[in-house]
Amino acid sequence: FVNNHLILKLRQRRAYAQSQAQDEAAQAYLKTHFCRRPFNTMETTHTGLVFACCPVYLPTPIGRLDENHRDVWHSDIANKIRESIIDGTYSYCDHVNCPFIAGRQLEPRDSDEAREFIEHHRKGRAVPPPPLQVVLSHDKSCNLACPSCRSGIYVANKARQAKLDDLTEKSLLPMLKDAGEVIITGSGDAFGSNHFRNLIKRLTASDEYKNLQMHLHTNGQLFDERAWRELNLGGHVGAVQISIDAAEADTYANVRRPGNFARLLKNLAFLKTRREAGEIQHLMFSMVVQNANYREMPAFVRMGQDFAADSVMFNMYRQRDMFSKGEYEDAFIGDPHHPDHAEFLEILHAPELYLPISNLGNLAAYAPAGWLDAEKHAIGQAAE
Repeated sequence: FVNNHLILKLRQRRAYAQSQAQDEAAQAYLKTHFCRRPFNTMETTHTGLVFACCPVYLPTPIGRLDENHRDVWHSDIANKIRESIIDGTYSYCDHVNCPFIAGRQLEPRDSDEAREFIEHHRKGRAVPPPPLQVVLSHDKSCNLACPSCRSGIYVANKARQAKLDDLTEKSLLPMLKDAGEVIITGSGDAFGSNHFRNLIKRLTASDEYKNLQMHLHTNGQLFDERAWRELNLGGHVGAVQISIDAAEADTYANVRRPGNFARLLKNLAFLKTRREAGEIQHLMFSMVVQNANYREMPAFVRMGQDFAADSVMFNMYRQRDMFSKGEYEDAFIGDPHHPDHAEFLEILHAPELYLPISNLGNLAAYAPAGWLDAEKHAIGQAAE
């Protein structure tokens, strides 16, 4: 695994600069609200580093995958991150891109559960082991090459696959015995990765993990009835998030390359039957909002309704290290100087975006103060 601290430091500086742009109201909000993620979440990454949240939102690692997961959980930096939540500074967090901060959807600091987390931490920093939620994002293998994510299709080669298989035995299975739920995956595709497919088979075939709730994040291209049957998913699935990014075939072909829109719709129809049968507890559709698709946001909500989605999530296109300056500026509709930004703001007032299933994620950070009615919009409940 590559420990790429240079990229991490660049992201940290970028996040810090953006954080300073927050107004006093945002800082006051953080003083009175609480985020439980660093207290109950661990996320693995392809760099071999482990984080206490999605590294896009909290880019400081708390340890490495090849270390004992309980040692990582109780590391000094993990406790410092938790202290930053307790003191209300959130100094390790990206205040702009985090949908929970930008969308003002953190829980009140004086809630019973928040008080319990804080009390456990202060009693000798005894955060209850283990993490309740493990997010597995250490394999980037995916059957698509979406321009918002990567420049080409990546599938782990045999050497990398062998390392991942070794990782399963030495680190992942012991870690998941301690977990209450697992999310697969925030890095590629749960079904486009042989590693994750093999791991899912191990989990669903063993009574040792019968109480582990599995949440799946996928583009949906390979999530069909056959995959459901072969991976023995019945009775094991909690939430399913389908990253779609479009409501029309032409747009889908552009933003989800080389995805097949007809295949997607067929698979969504199958997943609708699983949701209606109660075999999927929560079905979410998600869109990375960009210049290529923002006009389809209302239709995307209607699409979610058609396929029995419980929620439809929107989050803003973000800078990645592979983008040229021109590519990013063209796609980043959240920039007030973008020629179509005013139209994007008008789209945010579409009635479909006020429906109960619509969730605007971090989009509030890219609109003028007061532009969105926070009481009518669901804002900030994101999944990466």
